Amino acid sequence: MRGLRLAFVLGLLLAGCWPPGAKLPALKSADLVTITTMAGYPHLARRDIREKERVEALVAFVNALPARWDVPWYGPPVGRVYFEFFSAKRSSGNFYVGPGFFGRDTDRHYSQDASRARIEELGRIVGIDLWAYINGTGSGEPARPAAPPARHP
Repeated sequence: MRGLRLAFVLGLLLAGCWPPGAKLPALKSADLVTITTMAGYPHLARRDIREKERVEALVAFVNALPARWDVPWYGPPVGRVYFEFFSAKRSSGNFYVGPGFFGRDTDRHYSQDASRARIEELGRIVGIDLWAYINGTGSGEPARPAAPPARHP
């Protein structure tokens, strides 16, 4: 019986440390997004986003994600691409992506699963092939349309 009570108390303590499906505060508007990569990982060609439409699209993308943020029991995930949002030269939030997940840091390091389609959607907003980059199969350069076939007279 004593072991059962100990297990119950331990379960309650762990439940308090890991709130499933947390709703994080919305990102506020920004005027600059800086893109960095994980240390030791190849740099991406595009580093800063200042175009108002893209910055707004990024903020909207992050804010539209479902409230499925969790603190992993094994520790914070390490992203491969980090987005730092700035408003009037002050940090207004962050967001990152890795193989199969999105992450945000507020009071803790939160993450949630991310599908290939969602990662590719994010890549289209920033103009890089994020899926290939984070999986180590590409440089992050956007896919170029195929050249038309050459005509021979």
